[in-house]
Amino acid sequence: MDLGIAATAAVFLFSTSAFSAVTVTVPEEIKIVAINDQEVKSGFLRSNQAYTLNAGVNAISVRYNEFFQHSDNSHDILKSGVVTVKTPELIEGETYRLALMSAPKDFDAAQKYKDQPIIGLYDAKNQLLVQQTGAKDAVKTWFGNHVLTKKVDMTTQAMTAVNQPAAVYTQSAELNNQQLIQLWQKASKAERQKFMTWLAEQAN
Repeated sequence: MDLGIAATAAVFLFSTSAFSAVTVTVPEEIKIVAINDQEVKSGFLRSNQAYTLNAGVNAISVRYNEFFQHSDNSHDILKSGVVTVKTPELIEGETYRLALMSAPKDFDAAQKYKDQPIIGLYDAKNQLLVQQTGAKDAVKTWFGNHVLTKKVDMTTQAMTAVNQPAAVYTQSAELNNQQLIQLWQKASKAERQKFMTWLAEQAN
């Protein structure tokens, strides 16, 4: 059984809903721009925020975005290209957090950091699940022309961080996936059939 299918099966079989919620918190230096290729709008002035996502695997696209006030009262806003973090299987009802890894301590360091930020995803026990390094040639423009409609036509190229290094998944994430595979293996024939029927419906 493919790992992705097994994980999805476990979430489907062992939660009250196929789309149960998880919570992901982010600090003010990280701006979520899209979740699973759907634009997320947020205000400029913000502190730590919490987002509700579906349980399971998610693609969270973010930017490093930090405001610096200088001694002469001038200021700079440093902004990175898009970094897309593909999460491991997120478990229903759990809370996770995104954080900067090797975060810059001053403006000079931040100028270099914005070219290739490193984003980490942690679970409620503060265990690192995955880290994603941004690409130096990441797409700088996320959305082009403003379209006054509820749905915006966004191409795959516009929604994907280009040429970013492969994500690094930790042992904690691998263990979670192994547990999900075990749940699939322990599922009854009826439970497996129920899931396969549901999966076939989603493909239509």
